[in-house]
Order: sequence, then structure tokens, then C-alpha cells
Amino acid sequence: MGSTVEKDYRDRVFLIKGLVKTEVKDEYWLLRASIEEDPYTVSYDMPEISDVESDRWAVVLFDDSYHSMDYVIWALLKTLPQLSAADASLIMLEAHNTGRGVVTVCGLSEAEGYHAALQVLQLRCDIQPGW
Repeated sequence: MGSTVEKDYRDRVFLIKGLVKTEVKDEYWLLRASIEEDPYTVSYDMPEISDVESDRWAVVLFDDSYHSMDYVIWALLKTLPQLSAADASLIMLEAHNTGRGVVTVCGLSEAEGYHAALQVLQLRCDIQPGW
């Protein structure tokens, strides 16, 4: 009699385990089907640079055909007194030859100040995050 009870118990456990395995398996496939995307969609995650989180900003000077090279060097020296004449010349030449030159890399408030000062002197410039 003990063996039949034990056998019935094992059959019930097997049935329960079988149901659980089946339910888990079906649940897995349903979950997987809901997560999977269209096979023709290419997902590309591009890291975003948060303007608030970035502590390094570049002041970028763009080339123009309106100002002479001497004027650009003078404007850079007037705006950034810590620059040497040689550094100002190199920045001007970089902007002239490549279309843009990095004036300085600094914090946001400083970059905004340099940007405003260069724009007052009518030079085309911009500030860019993440440098």
C-alpha cells in the first residue's frame, strides 16, 4: 500500500512538474516573441552627448573670406590674452586650410564668453560639447 501512495505522489509531482515546464516554455516563447523586433529593422544605438554632463567644450573658429589673416590673429590675441602670437597664427592657419580651427577647450561658461567675444569681432565661430 505504501508503494501505491508513493507512486501516486510521484505521478502527481511529475504531472505538476510537466505542467510547470510546459507553462514556462510557452511563457518563454510568448515573451521572446513580444521582445523580438522586425527582422528588417536595424537597431543602432548612438551614444548621446548630454550638453549638461559634458565639462569640456571646444570653441571652433570657421574660415571666412571677409577677414584678413592679420585681423583674425589680432582678434584671437584680443579675445584670449593667454595665447601667444605663434599659437594664434596656428589656429588661424588651421581654420584657413581646413575650414575650421579649434581655438580652445574649456568649461561651458568660459566657452560661451569666448564665443560671444569672437562674435562681437564678427568672426564665425561655434561651441561644441564633448571635447
